[in-house]
Amino acid sequence: MTPRLAQALLDAAEVAPPVPSPDRLWRRGRLRRRRRRTGVVLACLLLITALAWTPVRSRTALEVSGAGQEVLPGSVAEPYLWQRTLAESPNGPVKLTFGTGHSLNLETALVLIGRDDTYRLDYLSPGEDGGTLSPDGRWLLGQNLRDLTTGETRKLDRKLTGHPPAVWAPDSRTAVGGIGGDGGIAYGPDGQPLDIPDGEIVLVDGTSGAIRKIATAVDGAPWRAAFSPDGSRLAFHTSLPDRGSMLTIIDTRTANPLHTVTLTERQRLAGPAAWTPDDSQILLAAGEVCAWAGYCTDQTWHLQRVDLTTGTIVDESVRGRPGNPTVIAWRDGQPVVQQAHGDRPCDTVALTETGAQPLPLTVAGHGCADYARDLLEEGILGGPGIEPSPWQAQWWAYVPVAVLLAGIALIAVRIRRRRRTPTPEYGLPAN
Repeated sequence: MTPRLAQALLDAAEVAPPVPSPDRLWRRGRLRRRRRRTGVVLACLLLITALAWTPVRSRTALEVSGAGQEVLPGSVAEPYLWQRTLAESPNGPVKLTFGTGHSLNLETALVLIGRDDTYRLDYLSPGEDGGTLSPDGRWLLGQNLRDLTTGETRKLDRKLTGHPPAVWAPDSRTAVGGIGGDGGIAYGPDGQPLDIPDGEIVLVDGTSGAIRKIATAVDGAPWRAAFSPDGSRLAFHTSLPDRGSMLTIIDTRTANPLHTVTLTERQRLAGPAAWTPDDSQILLAAGEVCAWAGYCTDQTWHLQRVDLTTGTIVDESVRGRPGNPTVIAWRDGQPVVQQAHGDRPCDTVALTETGAQPLPLTVAGHGCADYARDLLEEGILGGPGIEPSPWQAQWWAYVPVAVLLAGIALIAVRIRRRRRTPTPEYGLPAN
């Protein structure tokens, strides 16, 4: 080695950084490996959480959406307790709603099934009615108006009572509901009964939320209503033991009565879809055993048709239909009826001239499901049954899952480290 080269090496050694010890180099490499592994585990957890948070669209829903026709499932299962809520992530417009006891607050909650078969829960206050679903599945009208596509609640000028449930017009633009007039008895400080003002029957504008009075609910009398196919008229039925039973046809624009038909205590408006599609008749449910207000357990019934031109009432030929009927839609020219049986699940049938054809629609939960009328009339019935996805959960449900996955990953890393071969010792060769 020349003196000049030796001097250059000495100068470079003086300015070069010190070489770390072998032990320090090993610790630094091990720290880097741990950081990489931790980053990979966290990335996997974030990916799993993101996939779980994304709504799972069923194969059937996607196929039907592409075909341009919706499917109502043949069966719908109960939700999980941790199911995602409507306020957290709206899934409207929806196919149907139903009540359930599967809720964290041990109260009845409302289950909403979206067009993509996703589940959402809407927690109700004690005694609160879930509301009535609009025919297009976008709106839910209870005490206030709920937009199921955004989750926003539109406050009305005055809250509806929610009972009897509101009734929607076929175009989903207007609904009729009640305000006040619960029919109870109140007493003043001196023990004297107080006069309670009569309730009001109001029309609710689905666009603006404005309300307009069209009738008076005398003494909280029970009432039923049905819109004509074009929404221009309303069949309104009210009944009181001492005031008779009256069916009134009202002009929804002017609120003026157009026709009045006196009914018996065994006759009532058949349901929110009681008006026939050709706009010529209105269906009545005629009790065969007792008055409808009597609630006899062995009640049977048949339909009657009121001709709006002549006022004549014609009975159908079939007798002895069981249950408590409500006409909710029309399909292929036949009325679709939900029959509540009290101790048995609610069933949905299409009435024929000779009997009833059960529809392949079974829903878990309490009472009868509330279907989007548009789908019930035009959609495909009896599609594959649907069940909730356990990953469509509220945000807090992912915390224990993430902690569990992180724990498993940590244990796996430690086991692998223990099974690894011992680290060789580094040192300088002996002279």
